[in-house]
Order: sequence, then structure tokens, then C-alpha cells
Amino acid sequence: MALSSDQCTPYLSVSLYRAANGEAVASSELLTAIRDLARDNADKKGAERPRFPAVQDPFIESDGTTIAWAHYVEKRSPSWFAGEGVTDTLNQLVIVAKRGDLYALLFSDNGLRSPVAKKVLRATNGPFARIRRLSSTEINKAFVESQVRTLWLSGTHRRTAIKPDSKMLSGLELETSLDPLGDQTYYFSSVRSTMSLSDQLTSAVVGASPTGSRIWIGPTRSWEDFIITLGLILDRAANCMNDAARPDRPLPILASAITTLEGIEQPYDLAFIVPEQVNDGAGPVGEDELRWLQQFGDAAKFEVTAVAGSANFEADVYWADVRLGRLAYEFEQTLGSDVRLKIRKLDGFDNEDRDAEMLKICRQPDNITVYFDTGHTFSRGHFYETRFRDARFSDWQWVSMARDGTAFWQEKPLDGQRFAVENTGNAEDSSLFGMVVRHWPNLEERGQQTGWLVCDDGAMESADFIHVDDISDPPELTLIHVKGSGSDNVNRGLSVSDYEVVVGQAIKNLRHVDRGLLREKLAANAEGVLQSAVWHNGQRQENREALLAMLDGLGSHLKTKVVVFQPRVRRSVFDNIRVKMANGNLADADVRRMQQLDALLLGARADFLSLGVDFVVIADADVQP
Repeated sequence: MALSSDQCTPYLSVSLYRAANGEAVASSELLTAIRDLARDNADKKGAERPRFPAVQDPFIESDGTTIAWAHYVEKRSPSWFAGEGVTDTLNQLVIVAKRGDLYALLFSDNGLRSPVAKKVLRATNGPFARIRRLSSTEINKAFVESQVRTLWLSGTHRRTAIKPDSKMLSGLELETSLDPLGDQTYYFSSVRSTMSLSDQLTSAVVGASPTGSRIWIGPTRSWEDFIITLGLILDRAANCMNDAARPDRPLPILASAITTLEGIEQPYDLAFIVPEQVNDGAGPVGEDELRWLQQFGDAAKFEVTAVAGSANFEADVYWADVRLGRLAYEFEQTLGSDVRLKIRKLDGFDNEDRDAEMLKICRQPDNITVYFDTGHTFSRGHFYETRFRDARFSDWQWVSMARDGTAFWQEKPLDGQRFAVENTGNAEDSSLFGMVVRHWPNLEERGQQTGWLVCDDGAMESADFIHVDDISDPPELTLIHVKGSGSDNVNRGLSVSDYEVVVGQAIKNLRHVDRGLLREKLAANAEGVLQSAVWHNGQRQENREALLAMLDGLGSHLKTKVVVFQPRVRRSVFDNIRVKMANGNLADADVRRMQQLDALLLGARADFLSLGVDFVVIADADVQP
């Protein structure tokens, strides 16, 4: 028995397209092209071609909307089965709706949605060349409103242990609850917001995925309900997508998409993003892609080599510690507003059992996120730029590294690769650890160490050093995190990455400002190699017994502080960048790095202040006082 449209109640999730250059294509012609593509894809995979049984009413006219639809049947081997003779029979639906010069394409099988989108992007002739997907700007203007209910956010920042790569938020009005500092390094891949579609649908919650040109509402009760709601969606797109009065950046706190390669260079990292992490309302990816996707996503590593003066780069690809091969990543500006990424194999990927699948995954631009030192991020086929707030971290303390020849790049005294804890603070120890042991908290004037100081460096550390001033009222507890400069050049420039690591360590160990937790931690390794790495008023102690006794008698009324000691930033460079910022020179590369560093340190300070903990960063005064 042939199916009738009246038997269909589709889940309303559609991709929106527009006639290219005013050259419209009939919905029936576009449906035929989609059928042919489905058969071609099956041939390429060596799978059985899908069958398209006849339907009762394949072409429908409804209130100005022309609809062509098809039911098809395909057979697939289950994803969990590797043999022959076991197949799943799947019934799928394709709908092509045309209203004016707009098209809505619905696919019950998301495994077909992506090939169609790619075909439209690359086609030079035929029906697919005569349509184009709506841009992110057009989707934002038409389908992102206030009263945001759900946000899927992806990060433009470098991957770090203290900040999620992606996150999902839900609430009543998320646009008012976003953190201007903490969330400014995220863009939204998808959003659900409340809008009026008609007099009857005044508070419809509509989902939008701008970069994929997708809109979704959810299940429909009947074919008539589907047709009416689809017409409202197409009408809203026609009325709003070119309205100059509507914002193209509806959530200005978040990072925004850009459509040019100008000024984008110095890629430094690449991350593999599993599609489920940035849900766009389209449901799961195809079963063929899922076979290796999650496993590889958890273990993938990339070593990036930048191509000078360009956004392009090459990357060695690893599965955990096993090198798979090397790929070249090359960006090009298209004639429209899109940027295309071409990924080609340079070598490797020659393991017959596995690497063909890995290569396929790695060559999908939608699977990767690329981070650039210029403050840009390429994610899911688009470039994004963080719009940093004009907020500046001010709690700097400047200490000269040149005054006594401190090796600002050397964190601790070494014996080969071993931490020479027995030499820490000796006269010949020129490391940052040595400066702390001899002079804390009197670094600037190089005065004698006062109070109690203990080193807790190593795995599961609470901090590199813990200092207790038990004389002050109230007593003061300071966690000190030390990191050597990533450059030993006296004329070194500013670097954000040098601070990301040590600030992350400081945040992860914030719990140790609790005196009880700290006491337990220091007592647990009191018999280890660091047992004598304790100083009181400049005198090294044999063990931690007196220190632990002092902690027992302190009580809970403490003033607490976290200090990051990282001398990569020089005062002269810092002052010069602040002058550029004051003069409005925001396009300067050093200014962008300073904005990123400000955002990192302000975010950390917010975490510390939430627990009543002060936060200070010590850097290089750059000149001898």
C-alpha cells in the first residue's frame, strides 16, 4: 500500500536554503537530485541502494508552499555487527518545500543531510548549484530572539583543564545570565529561544543552528500541523533575515563568526570535537561515522606546525602515543562569505585494519577545532573571533629578575632532570624556587625569608610552596604557584600560554586554602623526599613536625591569598601594551594577547574572590631598582 502524506507526522527540523542569483529550481527537481545523491552514496559505500516506493501524493500545493516528498527504504548492517546476513530495515522520509525563493529541506536520516549540504556548497551546475544555504547572519536575524531557553556553547579558547571545551546551558532568560568575562570565549553553535510565529503561536520555542542553517521546533501532531508550522517558519525567514533593524549578533557577550581570512595566522593547537558535544538539534550522526568516533575523540592528539604568514598548517596525528600520519590543512576564501578548509594526507594512515576510517574522520572539517595565536578559532566550518571586554587585571606585583641574576626561565634547581631539593635556597641556586626560599615574602627588597615556608612540589601538590605568617593578626596563609618563563630571552615578549598552565594549577588546588585540608595534605607526605623542605625565618628545618603543630594551633580565622609567580611578562612590555590599549590600537597582536591574558586572570580572580581569597600575579620588573 502506497503511503499518504496524511499518515506522516514529521519531526520539524529543517535546513533552510535560498535560490542562488534569483535562479529558482522546482521542489520536484531538487527532490530528484537528492534521490540520485542517496543512490550514489550507497554505491560508494558498497551498500544496497535505497528503494523509493511510490507514494499517493508526491507533489502538494498548500497556501503558497510547493512540497515534494518521498519515502525510501534502506538496509544497513547494524553498527554492532561485523559479519554478513544481519540487516536493519530503515524507513526514511525526505521533504523539499519551496515558498517564494526559500527552500526547507527535511531529512529523517541525518546521514543524508550532511552529503546534501556539502553537495550544495561544491556544486557548479545542476539543481544543487541553484540554491545556497542561509548564512549565519540571516539565521541569527530571523530565528534568535530574547528569552533564550537553551544554549550549546563551544570554546574559542585554548583547551585547558580549568575551562570546558563546550557546555550546555538551560534557563528562562540565558541572555541575562551569561558571564561577560567567563563566557566571552565561547560561541553558540545552537540556541533555543522564544518568539511569536503567529497570533496562535505567540510563545513558540524555536531552535536554531546558524552555521548549519538549521531550524527545529519538535514533533508535529499531524501533516496539517507540520505544513502550517513550516509555512510560518518560511514566512519569518522571508520577513526577518534581511531586516537591517534586527541584530546579526543577538548575544553580543559571546564570540562572533567572521567571514574573512585576513589577519588570521599562527595556529598553535587542534582539538577533535565529537558532534554530540555541540548538539544542533539534528540528532545523532550516521552510524557509519559513530563506529570509531567516540574512541578516537577521547585519545586524539595533534602536533601542529604553522605555515608562516598564513592560517594554513600541517599536523602530525596521534591516537594516544601511536602516530597515524601527517595531514595538511589549507584554508581558502570562497566566492561567497564562506571559508573552505581542504585537508589532504601527506604521509601515513597505512594500517589496513583501522586507518582508512581514521583518515575519513580527520578529514571532516566539522570534527575539528583549530586555535590561532591571533585570537581566532576555526570550528565546525567557520572562523570565530572573541570580542574581549575592556576589563583589565590590575593585581600585578613587579620584582626584578636581573637584580641578583635570577634565572627567570628555571623553575627549580636541577641535578640532571631530578629536582635537587637538597640544594633549594643555597647560595648557588639561581632558580625561582631559590628566590622564594631565600626571600619570601620580601622578594622586592631581597630581604630574609620570614614566617613558615614549606615546599609541596610534585604529583598531587597543593602548591609549589605554602607560606604561613603566624605573627600577623589574623594569621595569613599563602599558596604560591611558581612557573619559569617559557623563554630565556631577556627581550622576550608577552605569552598567554605560559600563564594558562600555572593559573590552571592554582585554580585546581584552591581547595587547599582550607586549613584542615592543607594540614592533612602536608602530613600525608611528611616522610617523603620533601620532609626537610621546610623553613622558618630563613632556617631550614629537619622535618615538618613544628610546622604541623603550628597549623594545629592556628584556628580557622585566616587571611588567605593565592600567588602566581611567573616572570614571563616584563614591566616594560606590559606598560607599552597598556599605552597601545589606551590609544585604541586594539588590532595590534600584542594587545590581543594582553586582552586574552586579562580575561584569563580576571576569570581566575573571580574564582578566588568567591571564597574570599586574594589573588596576586608576580612578574618581572624588567629594570633593577
